[in-house]
Amino acid sequence: MRILEGIPLRFQIETVSPLVEGARVQKITLTENRETCLEIRSRNQPGFLVLSTHPEICFFYHSQQKPIMKKIKESAWVQILNKYLVGAKIIGFEQMGWDRVIRLTFQNQKIWEEKNLFYLYCELTGRNANCILTTADNPSYILGCQKIVGPQQNRFRTIVVGKPYQLPPLKINAIDPLLLVQEKAEFPIPKQDDDLPKWLLKNIDGVGPFLATIIAECLVNSRFNAGNLQLLLSTCLQNIFRPLFNQNLVFSVYISPQDNFPLGIFWLSTQHYAQLPHHDFPNLNEAVKYFAQTYWSLQAFLSQKNKKKSFIEKELLFIKEELLKVGQSLVSEDQLVELLTRGNLLKLYPQLNIIKKQPKGFLVANLLTGNSGEVFIEIDPLLSINQNMQLYFRKYRKSKTRNQILKKKKEELEFRKKILEKELINLDQAPLHQEQDDNNSTQSGFFEPGIIKFLTPSKNLILVGKNEKANHLLVTRFSSRDDYWLHVRDFPGSHVLLRISNQPERLTEDLFLAAQIAGYYSSLRNETSVIVMYTPIKNVKTLPHAGLGKMIFRNEKNLTVIPAIPDNLHRI
Repeated sequence: MRILEGIPLRFQIETVSPLVEGARVQKITLTENRETCLEIRSRNQPGFLVLSTHPEICFFYHSQQKPIMKKIKESAWVQILNKYLVGAKIIGFEQMGWDRVIRLTFQNQKIWEEKNLFYLYCELTGRNANCILTTADNPSYILGCQKIVGPQQNRFRTIVVGKPYQLPPLKINAIDPLLLVQEKAEFPIPKQDDDLPKWLLKNIDGVGPFLATIIAECLVNSRFNAGNLQLLLSTCLQNIFRPLFNQNLVFSVYISPQDNFPLGIFWLSTQHYAQLPHHDFPNLNEAVKYFAQTYWSLQAFLSQKNKKKSFIEKELLFIKEELLKVGQSLVSEDQLVELLTRGNLLKLYPQLNIIKKQPKGFLVANLLTGNSGEVFIEIDPLLSINQNMQLYFRKYRKSKTRNQILKKKKEELEFRKKILEKELINLDQAPLHQEQDDNNSTQSGFFEPGIIKFLTPSKNLILVGKNEKANHLLVTRFSSRDDYWLHVRDFPGSHVLLRISNQPERLTEDLFLAAQIAGYYSSLRNETSVIVMYTPIKNVKTLPHAGLGKMIFRNEKNLTVIPAIPDNLHRI
């Protein structure tokens, strides 16, 4: 079960409700995964209520720790939520019938004396998932919504600010599953040509595609017929319901053995997840939290992996093109010998045996070889013989020097190509596993083209920005409160960030290493010593309206270092 269906949603609310009722909202943020995160405080304990309306994962869960999430630019939806709900008290948390719609009731006495109640509806309905903030009137009027739904998208109901809010259409003539369990409701008999899972989905409230398949599997295994359908259906529903009331029930998150992505959550054994690896949790909230956080963590890892792979492939294509250009630009050894031979023959011009003269040159016998070979020497008629000789020698020297430069460049390109091809092979063979990202978080926590990474002996990261965007990201995205910013004083150079993940017996040594890196990646690379300034990242701010990479800083200190890449640094 990847999306909480109506029946488990009821029990998830019963698990989370005691944790959030009575709590006050401190802050509200929206993530790039369409998760609305409410930072709350209850009984002097912080907590986070995460409401996900992503089409693939429609969940909500409570967490004591702040979830790892990437914030996005504040939208009108977040501004509306912060306006009405920050400082409000959560006084209600309920499910609307058996549907996948939950409603949180807030009371914010800081706004008005009378109309201070608000509803936050979360429609966890897959691709149509949405969050809507309304008044508590009857009917409720929409104050804001995460996704506007106009008449062009939905002809049955619209979700527009200022309009009355309507719940999603309910199942027609669907039977309450609790009444079926208690045998207080009569169940219609399906036709022989009916698709059993679809028929169950249509006729039982609170049952989604997954539970409908599980119930159909149970009925088929029990060999149902028209006479025993009512009894078997009641038994199957009891087998699903009763464990949910057990305090010692274990909820399992099943994992794909191929890519380690979580496949779904369930509390019973089923053929869908037979013999699959799984993680067990004492309650549904913990299972949902693990599922959602693991899924997005692996998605982020996969995204970074694909981003790095794309970057490496582009680099390899560029290197191949450069190698082709280098090969075409190289002057062959035969051409070099011909240039030198013609220059030396012109040097011996008085002794030459000219066989034939032409407007553009003359054919002579080659005096520099033992055999009687002939050489055509092309000359510029506007220049003297001596000047033509010097021209050949100059072409020879330039071609030889150019060849040396091109050969060195070719060696560097081939070395870089070999490294990138090895990285690409390792990247393709690397398993997509969350523990890999956890165990090597200092080494592979992110990838961004234009940022060079070094690992110090104390396992701290040194990040070097190679362009304006990278310099900007170092300060705004990849830094935390304990980090240090470095830059060569009064000269152009890369911004350098020392990320402190292991505190700081060797902080002074790591600062010195980072200062050497800052000197090396600057215009003073070839100097014997440079002055590098450093300051805690909290003293560095972006300069508004000045473009990417422009910073202002204060309370900086100086280090005098030799610009170099120290041997004890490991590039990653």
